[in-house]
Amino acid sequence: MKLYAIQFRQKSPDQNLNLVLNYLNNVEENSLVLLPELWYSGFDYENIEEHAKETENILEILKEVSKNKSLTLCGTLPERVKDGIRNTAFLIEDGKIVGKRSKIKLFQPFGEDKYFIPGEENRVFNTKFGKVGILICFELRFTDLILELQKEKPNIVLVPAQWGYTRREHFKILSRARAIELQAYLIASDTWGEHLGVRYGGNSGIYSPWGEILSFSEKGDVILGAEYDPDYLKEVRRSLPIKI
Repeated sequence: MKLYAIQFRQKSPDQNLNLVLNYLNNVEENSLVLLPELWYSGFDYENIEEHAKETENILEILKEVSKNKSLTLCGTLPERVKDGIRNTAFLIEDGKIVGKRSKIKLFQPFGEDKYFIPGEENRVFNTKFGKVGILICFELRFTDLILELQKEKPNIVLVPAQWGYTRREHFKILSRARAIELQAYLIASDTWGEHLGVRYGGNSGIYSPWGEILSFSEKGDVILGAEYDPDYLKEVRRSLPIKI
């Protein structure tokens, strides 16, 4: 089974969608694919309400692709709820939404707290790849969230992101460190280049439970791939037991 991370420079929503669909057309069946944070719209605050209205349609498109290729897909989209809009990661498997988790730690220096309301649950989801946890961008920095995941022992941790360029080295180091801490495969999917006046850092990667760099790209439109080996995951946890 394959793991993939998609990294690209954001453009218009329609261009972003077409690019993602082209990438999904070329991945192996029965794979897990991670898309960046707010991959469809970006942080287009002025139009975030309109983008949220499109989320249901985008999910239907992704569900159809997921069903046709038996894919497990994840990425975040703006979700309208009763009290406001959330930045929500949707986990889709074989054509169905099997879980969702909204961003809890909003990045105040970028004004996220003015346009989004925080999520409340740091959930882990059961998939055909085993347990999957999600940390959305800025949340990669928070030890309390990591400790919560550690108790659940996820096989894979997904990190959809739009991480700033000046902090790009932090993203690279923290992604690898969290894979080691959680003894899990970690997939980090970031955007790169400039969008809406903000420069993003790239540095997407796939890391093993031992912290090995299985696939990595500093910049560029690219799809990263690596093999998922649950037996290796068990071997790592057996060889170095960590209990909390």
